[in-house]
Amino acid sequence: MAQNVPFSMPFLRSHSIFIPPSSSTSTSQDDEWELVDRPTDDLVGQKFSRMVMREKDLLVAMGRDVRMMSLAGGEGGWELKDGKLGSYKTLKAPNLNFTIHQLVLNPNGRLLAVVGHQQIVVLVLPKSSYSSSSLGEIECRAISIDEYQFSPSSNDVITKVAWHPWGEGGNSLWVLTADGKLREYDINQPRDAMQTFNFLPSTSSSSSTKFTAIDPFERYATSFAFSFGSIDFSPLMVYVLIANGDIYTMGPILPLHTEMPIQYLQGLKAYSEGKLSKIQNEARDVFGASEAGLGRATFQSQWVESLVKQVKLVEEAKQNSPYNEVVESPVSRRTSLLGRSTSTRSNDTATTRARPAEGTVRIHPPHLTESGGPASGAHRTLLRQGPLLYSPAPQDIGNGDEDAEQAATDLLVYEASTSENQKSEKETIFAIAWSGGRVDIGIEVEKPEPRWMSSRDPSTSTLTVPIIESVLLPFPQADFESIDSNAPGFVADPLYSDVIYVQHSFGIDSINIKSWLEALDKENAEELPASKVKRHVESGGSPVKPIVGVVNFCNINLGYGLVALASSGQAAFVELDLRVADSVATIPAAANTVKSVKATDPDAQSLLLAKPLDFDKLLNSIRNPSTPYNPLAILRQRISDSSKPTTSITPDHLRVLGEISGQVRNRTQSLRTASQNVENRLDLQVKELQRQIKLLKECQAKVSTLKRNLAIQRAEELLNKQEQLSTKLDGLVNKLSEEFKPEVGEQERKWFDELERLKLRVRGGSGIVSKGKALTTKKQILQEQLFAIKPAILESRARQEEEDAQEQNQNYGSKQLKPLEAALGARSEELRRLIRRMEILDMRVDSYGLNEED
Repeated sequence: MAQNVPFSMPFLRSHSIFIPPSSSTSTSQDDEWELVDRPTDDLVGQKFSRMVMREKDLLVAMGRDVRMMSLAGGEGGWELKDGKLGSYKTLKAPNLNFTIHQLVLNPNGRLLAVVGHQQIVVLVLPKSSYSSSSLGEIECRAISIDEYQFSPSSNDVITKVAWHPWGEGGNSLWVLTADGKLREYDINQPRDAMQTFNFLPSTSSSSSTKFTAIDPFERYATSFAFSFGSIDFSPLMVYVLIANGDIYTMGPILPLHTEMPIQYLQGLKAYSEGKLSKIQNEARDVFGASEAGLGRATFQSQWVESLVKQVKLVEEAKQNSPYNEVVESPVSRRTSLLGRSTSTRSNDTATTRARPAEGTVRIHPPHLTESGGPASGAHRTLLRQGPLLYSPAPQDIGNGDEDAEQAATDLLVYEASTSENQKSEKETIFAIAWSGGRVDIGIEVEKPEPRWMSSRDPSTSTLTVPIIESVLLPFPQADFESIDSNAPGFVADPLYSDVIYVQHSFGIDSINIKSWLEALDKENAEELPASKVKRHVESGGSPVKPIVGVVNFCNINLGYGLVALASSGQAAFVELDLRVADSVATIPAAANTVKSVKATDPDAQSLLLAKPLDFDKLLNSIRNPSTPYNPLAILRQRISDSSKPTTSITPDHLRVLGEISGQVRNRTQSLRTASQNVENRLDLQVKELQRQIKLLKECQAKVSTLKRNLAIQRAEELLNKQEQLSTKLDGLVNKLSEEFKPEVGEQERKWFDELERLKLRVRGGSGIVSKGKALTTKKQILQEQLFAIKPAILESRARQEEEDAQEQNQNYGSKQLKPLEAALGARSEELRRLIRRMEILDMRVDSYGLNEED
């Protein structure tokens, strides 16, 4: 009998989704799953990210399979059957035939980039109602990315893959290879790269020989990152990390189909125009204009103006056209670049492209057309800037062998705020991970600017990145082989911007930079405090089982934590702590409580602290009075024969005794005053004791009310009610998805008819004549004919080989070979000209076809 285990994140590590497939399920020996990844000859270790999360869905890569499960946590929980906890779905695709290293989810959660060592496949993920299916496998649509460039026989090693956040529909995929080339691919046209940017100069034939002085780490690109910003050109810059630690930047870079926020475009237009106007006013002559960067500012302003022109042309076309070509709501308002709002009304006419997201506009790079071809006009080549200068230079420290050189493996560029207020000023942080366990953290002070290759911009300024701190993560010193193949990677925290996670072979560490971020705001900060480093997951054993995946999540259903995956299939769940700065800020007090505190403000603190008693002053007043007290000295001074027996009393005696009596009275009065102060202090202590007893009783009363669990019971009831509502909502969504039957349009009906015709053509009809004309029948006939003539072909091939061997014995002279070589050279040159003319004609035909479609 199957048992159900309640849904719980700590039990996730026992789920069957993390069980590696057995070798019996493999179709051949080459497809068997290995717990330890096969070593490669790459210069830098391979980065792994085999686990991602889409809202409530967890996706895990095991060997060549992509598994998917739901973390919604239904009423039944997880089923324990045959020693396996829970179930999952396997996403199947015919071209998913390689070992998976990374899974990268696009911004809208619809596409999943499956990355291998030299291959990329994009899967179209199923909808959220997939969990209701009883089948264990789900056939998914798979899109192969540039099979000519990325194949098992290719020499290009994929180092990092990322989705551009401004890509139209989340379809812009960017791939970096080890040779420093950054390519953009559109999922709608995955065969060829839309754009290619080279961050490493091409090497000559002499430098590619075996004997060269070039450091191989200088020719190996490991990671890239998109920058951030709000007004300037920072979001349009791209940083690429080289294995030796150099960082190069290039920009402006945009996807071919970009959905840019219109507020950013407005701010960029104002920024470029203001900068150009300022430089024009400052530059008095030609030399001053060159030093001030007038040519660079002019190019930037022209580039931004071309983007604005694209938006204006679209708005004018929509206003002049009688039909709205964009599918929008009946009344849609969008702020234009000129500051006025334009309203458009939709029509029943639908087009292939949906309207852009709210608050964005569609643009494309000015040097390209909307279809990806070269645009008309003169366009300058982007200038590669760098390498960035570190100040001060980071310390060359690391774990492992001291003679072994470290490699920079990952780059993270993100914005961190000094406070939890979203409107506060944000700082751009650079983080570089090294194979030896060192993490260099710096801050961006100088904003990068777009540069083009031109004589009007001759300045060669170098950007400087101040390195605030170098953190050394603890690694086992004995395992040198694992350290050499180690490739740390960064994972950002979804809740706190000042926390980053580092995934490496030996575990997962978090680095909290909040302390020195807050110290940067202080003007008198002389020395910045160090970051807080914490080890959350540690990979042990011999040999070490490296961490190959980590997921950091924060939502109301799953909580706040992270899940780590080892290469052996073992998983670990760590619940992270939320920051609670002040209890008053998290739990608001009642109104009457606040009023009572304000009314009894004097009693809010201790009475002993409100009226402190200076005991030192009190003792000094007794020991050292204002009038000196020494009766014996006065008696000896005034009466010379004071030591003799007094036989007669004179007025001098009475006068001296009066002074001595006055001193005794003053002394007694000071003692009485001190005693009274002590008694008042005792009374005040009694009152303070009574006040504290009263507060203690009030605290006991509050504790007793809290022990009644009224608030806790109410919170539990609300959570149960919320779970019930979420379960009902999921059921309702599943029912609606099952009942939803969209109408089939005319184009879809034609497509289905075409499929039926193709099916009849391949399989044949029901009649005998039509079956004979089927493609399958023709294929079988051709195979039979091939088998029949195959012996004759083999015999003729053997005869041809004998004739060739006999001809080889007859050597041709140089005079006979020269005419043949000349004829072959002329024929090859003629073929090259024909091929070049065919390519030009193809480009013209494509451009004419696109113009006719427009």
